[in-house]
Amino acid sequence: MATDKFEHATFYLTKNQVNEIKRLALDNQISRSALVRMIIREYLARQEGKQGK
Repeated sequence: MATDKFEHATFYLTKNQVNEIKRLALDNQISRSALVRMIIREYLARQEGKQGK
């Protein structure tokens, strides 16, 4: 995905969160990296929504 600006973010996950991501990826037949990207997008959208209030 091309963007005008590269942003780097670090997210720390607990072992339980990692295991839940693995399980969800398997159940939904998608890659773990795709699932993590979806989770991060959702998180960032919520953060932007909170800042806009």
